[in-house]
Amino acid sequence: MEESKSSLNKDSKGIKIARILSKTRIVVFLLAILFPILLFLLFDWVFPLKPFNKDYSTTIAASDGQLLHAFLTNDDKWRLKADLTEITPDLKKTIVFKEDKYFYLHPGVNPLAIGRAMFNNLKKGRRTSGASTITMQLARLLEPAPRTPVVKIKEMFRSLQLEWHLSKDEILQLYFNLLPYGGNIEGVKSASHIYFDEEPEALSLAQVVMLTVIPNDPNQLRPGADNGKLIMWRNHWLNRMKEKNLFPGEMIDDALNEPFTSTRHQMPRKAPHYAYRFRNSVSGKELKSTLNPEFQHKVETLAASYIRRLRSFQIGNLAVLVVNNQTMEVEAYVGSAGFNEDAFQGQVDGITALRSPGSTLKPLLYALAIDDGLITPKTLVTDVPQNFAGYRPENYDETYRGKVSIEQALALSLNVPAVELLDRFGTDRFKNSMSNVGFKWVSANKKKLGLSIILGGCGTTLEELTALYAAFANEGLFKPLKYTKNGDVSVADTLCSPGAAFMITGILTQLRRPDLPNQYQKAANLPEIAWKTGTSYGKRDGWAIGYNRNYTIGIWTGNFPGNGVPELNGAEFAVPLLFNIFNSLQPGQQTNWFAPPADLVYRLVCSETGLPPDTFCHNIIMDYALPGISPSMRCNHMENQFVNESQTLSYCRTCLPKKGYREVLYPHLTPQLIAWYNEMQVPYKAVPRHNPECPSVKTSNAPLITSLTDGAEYLLFRNRKQQLMLACNAENGVSKVYWYLNDKFYKSGKPDEKVFFNPNSGNYKISCSDDRGRNSNIWIRVSFI
Repeated sequence: MEESKSSLNKDSKGIKIARILSKTRIVVFLLAILFPILLFLLFDWVFPLKPFNKDYSTTIAASDGQLLHAFLTNDDKWRLKADLTEITPDLKKTIVFKEDKYFYLHPGVNPLAIGRAMFNNLKKGRRTSGASTITMQLARLLEPAPRTPVVKIKEMFRSLQLEWHLSKDEILQLYFNLLPYGGNIEGVKSASHIYFDEEPEALSLAQVVMLTVIPNDPNQLRPGADNGKLIMWRNHWLNRMKEKNLFPGEMIDDALNEPFTSTRHQMPRKAPHYAYRFRNSVSGKELKSTLNPEFQHKVETLAASYIRRLRSFQIGNLAVLVVNNQTMEVEAYVGSAGFNEDAFQGQVDGITALRSPGSTLKPLLYALAIDDGLITPKTLVTDVPQNFAGYRPENYDETYRGKVSIEQALALSLNVPAVELLDRFGTDRFKNSMSNVGFKWVSANKKKLGLSIILGGCGTTLEELTALYAAFANEGLFKPLKYTKNGDVSVADTLCSPGAAFMITGILTQLRRPDLPNQYQKAANLPEIAWKTGTSYGKRDGWAIGYNRNYTIGIWTGNFPGNGVPELNGAEFAVPLLFNIFNSLQPGQQTNWFAPPADLVYRLVCSETGLPPDTFCHNIIMDYALPGISPSMRCNHMENQFVNESQTLSYCRTCLPKKGYREVLYPHLTPQLIAWYNEMQVPYKAVPRHNPECPSVKTSNAPLITSLTDGAEYLLFRNRKQQLMLACNAENGVSKVYWYLNDKFYKSGKPDEKVFFNPNSGNYKISCSDDRGRNSNIWIRVSFI
C-alpha cells in the first residue's frame, strides 16, 4: 500500500512538472513571437518612417480625367502621380510576377528568398541573385544609398515599416510612381505618356511588359537607347508569362507580334494659359479642371485658324472663353491664339488681361433701368448731341437719329442715349451693381469713374464680361465662374429680374443691327444666339459676347501691347469667330429658346413714346412691361396749346384773352431735340411765339446753355483772337433768346442761332433768357497761354 501511494505521489509530481514545463514552453514561445514584434514597434517608434519627400509633377486634368498639362517637379523630373484607379490589374499582375511572386504573402521581407539568395551566392562565390521584394525596392527608391550590408538591413527594416503602415495597394501605387525610366522620367504614368502617348489604363499588354522591364536598366533599356535589347527582354517575359498562363495565349501572341517604334512624345501641353494660371493652387498635385477636352481642342483649332485673317489686318491676338450656363463651368479656355508666339506676346492671358470693354456694359445698364421703372423696350429716347457737364459723347458712326426706341438704341449700340440713361439711373448705383457681380477694377476705382464708364471708360476682363452675360442666360441670376471640379459651391446673386433679362435677350437677338458682319447678312447658318459687340476707344479692343440656353461665349480681339488698329471693331473681327464656335459646339438650331417669365406682361403702348396711349394716340403697338414697375403714365407726345385764330401767337392762362383763341395739339419736344431738328432742318410743328404782352414771368424750362460747361476753365492762345461760342436749347414755342455777359446785355438771336464773343482773361457769368422771361446762368474762367 505504501509503495502504491509513493508511486502515485511521484506520478502526480511528474504531471505537475510536465504541466509547468508545458506552460513554460508556451510562454517562451509567445515571448519568442511577441518579443520581435515589440522590438519592432519600439524601433518603429524610435526610428519612424521619414515623410515621403518626393514631390510630384503638378498636373492639370480635363473634366473627364484626361491629362491636359504637366509641369516638371522642383528637381526637374517628370514624376506624374498615378492614382490607384490608373494602376490596372495587368500592371499589377505583370510586376508581381516579374519582381515578387509572393508579394501578397510576405510582410515586406521574404525569408525564403533571402535564404535562397545566400545559398546561391555562397555556392557561386559571387552575387548571382537578389532577394529584394517590391517593398524593399520601394524602400531603396525612397532612401537611395550605396549597397552595403548595413544599408540592406536598413532596407529590410524600412520594408517592414512600410508594410505595417501601408496597404499592399498603397505600396504598389508608391512603387509604380517612383520607378526610374531613364533620364528625368520617373513613374509609370510619366513613362506611359512620354514613351507611348497614352494614359496607363490605355496601354496594351506589350507596352505594360515594357514598362516593367525598363526599370531593371533604365539607361540601356529605355526606348531609343537599344530597342532590340528592349524587345528581346519584353518577349522573354511574355513567353515566361505564357508558360505560367498568366494571360490568355492569344493575348500574349498579339503582344509578341506588336510592332514597336521608338518615339519620345512631348508631355501634354494643352490649355497652357489655364494651366499656368492655376498651377500654384495645387502644387505637386493634380487639378481636376472643368475643361471639356473636345471643346478645348475645337476652340484652339478655330482660334489658330482664324488668327491668320486677323493678322492680315495687323490684329495680333485673340482670347476665347466658353461657359456652360447650367453649371457655370468653364469648358474652354484660350488665353491667346498661340502660347509660344513670342512675337505676338502669346503668353499673355487675354482672359484675365485688363482691357476697355467698349459698349459691352450697355445691356447691364438697360436691364437695371428696366427694373428701376425707367424704360421698357419700346420707350422712346432722344439721340441728339448733348452736353453732360462738359462731357459730350458721340455715336460710333458720328451721326444722330433723333427719336429712337430703347430696343433700337441698344441694338444699334448708340452712345448718347446710353449716357443719358446712365445720368438718369445714377453712376454710383451702376458702379455698385458692377462691383456686386465681380468687376474688381471698377470696385477698386469707383471714385475715378463717371459717365464714360458706359462707353468703356473703365477696366474689365473677358472673364468678368462673360460671367455677366451668362447671368442674362440664367434669368438674371449671377453666379461666379467655376474653374475646378472640386471648387467651393458659389453663392448666386440677383443681377436683374427674369423679365428684364428676357427683354434684354430679345433685343440682343435681333438681326437688323450694324454689328452683324457683312458676310452674314444673308447667311443661312446663323446660330440662334443673343449677342453684343464692343469696340474700345482708339480701336484697341474688339469684343463679341453671345449666349443661348446652354452656353455663353466671350471673344476678345486686339493687340496685347495696346496699339490700336483703324479697321478693328467687334462686329467685323470678333463676331465671325463667335458664330463659328457656336456652330461648331452646337451644330444645328436650338429649339429650347427662352420663354417669357411669369413676371412679364404684354401691353398696348403709343409708338411715339412707348407709354400707355392717350386719346390722341393713333399708332398703337405691343410692348413688354413689368407690372407695378414699368412706366404707367399716359402718353404725352402731344400737348394742348392756346393759340390765336391764325396760329401766330400762343397764350398761357395768365395772358389768355376772353375770345379769339382756340386749343391746338402740338408735339411735346425736348429743347435738345428741337435744337437738333433746327440744325438738321427736320420739319416739325413749332409752337407759335408766346404773347409778347404776357405779364407773367416763368421759372421752369429755362434755356439750357450747351456750348460752355459750368465751372470750366478755357485756355486760349494769346494773340490768336480766339472766340467762344454761345448756344442753347430752348423748349418748343420760344422764338428769341437774349445773351448776357457778367450781367450786361450782349446780343439777342433765335434759339438755334450760334453767337460768338471775344473774351478777356478772367471770370465770366454767362446768362441766357428767353422771350418768356426764363433765365439760366453758368460761370466760367478764361485764361491765356
